[in-house]
Amino acid sequence: MKWIKVCMPIVIMMVVMQLSAQTEFKKVKSVKNLKATVKLLNENLAVLIPDGEANQRYTAADLPAELKKDGLHLTIDGDVGEVPAHVRMVGTPFHVTCVHIAKAEQKKYKLSKRSYCIK
Repeated sequence: MKWIKVCMPIVIMMVVMQLSAQTEFKKVKSVKNLKATVKLLNENLAVLIPDGEANQRYTAADLPAELKKDGLHLTIDGDVGEVPAHVRMVGTPFHVTCVHIAKAEQKKYKLSKRSYCIK
């Protein structure tokens, strides 16, 4: 009985924290033809760094796995999202709609396509 009294508040707190962490993507603006470079932070997490803006990073969860190559230069279209309140993120949320890659980059990284559109 003591065990239940101790564990229940902890479980309830964990559930509430998990539910509050699930936020929806809120679009702030759209961008077209943004030239960016892919930077791998680890094997699962890649960020997009706009050329000429070293202090800005975008996290694109919907970036195709084939394009998660460190140093890949690409041109992207998409929607910039809002960083949720009281959440610390690696970069600004970004929803990719289209990716275009130069022919030289396609050969260098051995990519199958030069253009990707994500719905």
